[in-house]
Amino acid sequence: MTLLARSLGQLAAGIVIGHAMLWSSLGISSEPLEIRVEPLTVPPATQPLVSVVVRNRMDRPCQGRLAISGPSDWRIAPDTRTMELAAAAEKRFAFNIERARNVEANRYPFTIVADIGTQQIRWEQTVFVASAPYARVTVDGRPDEWKDAIPVSFEQGGKSTTISTFWSRRRFYALVAVQEQQQVPYAGADGPACDAVQLAISPLEPSDAAAGTAGRFEFLLASAEGAARCFQLAAWDTPREFADRSRALEPLIYDEAEVAIHRDGDVTYYECSLPFNLLREAIEPAEGREFFLSVLVHDPDGTGLRDLGQAAGLWAQTDDAPAWSRWRGMARRDAPPSSNPVRWGLCTSKY
Repeated sequence: MTLLARSLGQLAAGIVIGHAMLWSSLGISSEPLEIRVEPLTVPPATQPLVSVVVRNRMDRPCQGRLAISGPSDWRIAPDTRTMELAAAAEKRFAFNIERARNVEANRYPFTIVADIGTQQIRWEQTVFVASAPYARVTVDGRPDEWKDAIPVSFEQGGKSTTISTFWSRRRFYALVAVQEQQQVPYAGADGPACDAVQLAISPLEPSDAAAGTAGRFEFLLASAEGAARCFQLAAWDTPREFADRSRALEPLIYDEAEVAIHRDGDVTYYECSLPFNLLREAIEPAEGREFFLSVLVHDPDGTGLRDLGQAAGLWAQTDDAPAWSRWRGMARRDAPPSSNPVRWGLCTSKY
């Protein structure tokens, strides 16, 4: 068993832990605000920003004070912000990190306190760094070359998922380590539901050119006919209506991707690299660039659908249903996975 596989359980312990308390007579069901802390997009020792997203659930404007505290040895200054929100509005508030240190486990606890008149809302959440250091690896399905990545790990149904990313000037790399009972390959459009990893990459701000189209790049990694395959489910200009169609995978094979799938013990490693010349509408290969990354793990005979967005504490959206492409061989889903993707970054190093 590799070091990464042995550490899955340790890293996965509660990557996102949140709870809110409304200190007023309104009670939990009547909270006027929703609060979440976004993942950090560079290692905290490099003095980045931490962003807090606040949503006003009331039908009237509100104003007040927003305060943040992080790990005990961090310094965030200023640690308070004036908060003004229109009715039913959502806003991001950025705080400067003046002093911080990196933690190997990639788990950072934050406490947010929002004061609105006589009401006070407290939110606690543990977040992770979501970033790809600069590196090149050989795509062989083995984690040996990934020690300098920044792994993001979460747990569902007692099984762990760890996502690591790298980038170079030409390619974007991803390694998804999935703890699962077995690895079921894709057996054709009429075969049983199979194990797979679904990835979506999109820009922070969609352009007008994406209207009526997917506006994202979406891929599926799965074993098929004895080989590791990458299928392109959506391109930038794929009509949005295709997301609701259940399509056979065979015509969607994407040969420009490098992909390998390797099983070690009870962990399946899905590794791929994608060319940036395909992804440029969503992300430019340069330090400090940010984009959205979404990850779904399909484990139909085990935990079902594992969603990075839900693990990151992202809110459900009205457009969740069409946000992911459907394909034949995927497991039935009772509720749509999150369409609210995770903000990701490109950095030089994990240190």
